Amino acid sequence: MIGAIATQQVLALRRQRIFLAALGLFMAMTAIAGVLGWSSHNTIVRVYDEAVKLLAADGRPAPPNPFLLKPTLSLVSNMVVYIPFLGALLAVVLGHLSLADDEADGLGRLIFSRKVTRREYILGKLAAAAGVLAVIMLAAFVVSAVSLVIVNQAIPSLGDLVRLGGFFTISWVYLLAFSLIGMVAVLATNRRSMALLSAMGAWLVVTFAVPQFTSGLRPTSSLNPIIDPVSTSQGFFKITSLAEPFSVAEQYKLASGSILATGPVETGLQTIGRIAPTVALVAVLMAIAFALVQRHDFSRSSNGA
Repeated sequence: MIGAIATQQVLALRRQRIFLAALGLFMAMTAIAGVLGWSSHNTIVRVYDEAVKLLAADGRPAPPNPFLLKPTLSLVSNMVVYIPFLGALLAVVLGHLSLADDEADGLGRLIFSRKVTRREYILGKLAAAAGVLAVIMLAAFVVSAVSLVIVNQAIPSLGDLVRLGGFFTISWVYLLAFSLIGMVAVLATNRRSMALLSAMGAWLVVTFAVPQFTSGLRPTSSLNPIIDPVSTSQGFFKITSLAEPFSVAEQYKLASGSILATGPVETGLQTIGRIAPTVALVAVLMAIAFALVQRHDFSRSSNGA
């Protein structure tokens, strides 16, 4: 029954064209990151070529090409911003629709008229969301790999592909957490609009509010993959900075920088430790979803605001 529910949910997303819209949006985001990387590459190369000519005319040696000093995967570093910002919002909507549509259409009452347990129901919905997000991440991986070939004019090494795959894997886990937030919000509220508003509020807290408190970052600066706090010397931020290891958004960005080799060098254990808060959040949200679905009233309709 878990597989049947998951298949039905994926088909529903396809009929509503939500799946295609999400896939297209992510591919567009990845392509934009590639275009920005290509533009940056061309600008650096042109400036370097002109500098080489001027230095050669003066009889001075040219410095190394600065582009060659950049990490190979720096091209996709913008995805570290796009995924927590737009990707997480999209995951919230996917999770929200997976349950809210069943209530609005009366499908929830029909499903539980059959031999389906509530645990199977929520696991099927979660499997559908995980599968959809996995396909989207795979498509983003392919677009990123193609962009690397075009910009670097060379096939990425096996190590680079492994790092790229690792980045999109932890991004999948990160987005799965927000999809669960969308589901939990539906199960915890009585109105569809309130469920979506609550999930959006949770996204704002995780993405902006918590990083601001734990690192002294301005809200807009929290989207920067290179974290540079405004000031942690104030007494307030000295206290709140102790909670930084538990900030899901910050730890995701730091782990991504480590995996893509665009941030400070870390050991494998340190990177795994940074992924732990996201995995823990997924586990906690799953436990909450299992508890809430047992007492949720699927006989009512949430068509109203």
